[in-house]
Amino acid sequence: MARLSRITWRLALAVVFASAPAAFAEEPGEKADAGKTDAEKVDAGKAKKAPAEKKSVEVREDRIKSVQRKAFLKRSRWELTPQVCLSLNDAFYQKIGGGASIAYHLADSLGIEFQAVYVGTMQTDMVGYFQQANEALPRVSKLRYYLMGNFLWSPIYGKLSLFTDEIVHFDAYLIGGFGLASTETGAKLASNIGMGLRYFMTSWLVVKLEVRDLIYTETLKLDVQRTEFSDIQNHVMIGVGVSFFLPVDFDYDYQ
Repeated sequence: MARLSRITWRLALAVVFASAPAAFAEEPGEKADAGKTDAEKVDAGKAKKAPAEKKSVEVREDRIKSVQRKAFLKRSRWELTPQVCLSLNDAFYQKIGGGASIAYHLADSLGIEFQAVYVGTMQTDMVGYFQQANEALPRVSKLRYYLMGNFLWSPIYGKLSLFTDEIVHFDAYLIGGFGLASTETGAKLASNIGMGLRYFMTSWLVVKLEVRDLIYTETLKLDVQRTEFSDIQNHVMIGVGVSFFLPVDFDYDYQ
């Protein structure tokens, strides 16, 4: 019995000594850190605990637009517009015009236009009244027609809804250019500036509203004093037209 007990104790001690190296084994990395100084060990520990840096995301603000997808594109398309116009700032002679314009859009915001308008002039009652009251009223050379070459710049595109759930897309554009104005005294170099609105109805049909100021120099006469003098003429014209775009369809590209 005593011999069996000694054998049992010997086996127990053997098991304890065999498991001791595994219990006190160095953790991975301790052997590698054995030759390092304390400062190096601290730096290495901070590096292990430091979280991974987040990748920065570049945001290009000029690419974020309030209207993410335009319903109508004009680039590389022709715009044909018959229109009528009416003068706003002449109390003596009412001008009513009719004509057409053709434009080619180099980009969605830039176009080149040629416009031709014939103008009819009607004398108002103010002319007879002032001729009786003031004999020095100058005689005006009536405007016949004008031809203009213009640039069209569209910096604004948006959409609106009035009184219904139907959304209408539109753009606002500026007009500027030079040409000829023909009056009773001959042709004159002229310019015009203005602005307009386009309302897009379908992929090829557009309603337009414009205001243009036609500017040129005219020679005026005073019958009583028989004198002539030059004066700058400003004809503010409001125009309404319907535009037809060709081709009628377009391939969408983000603008």
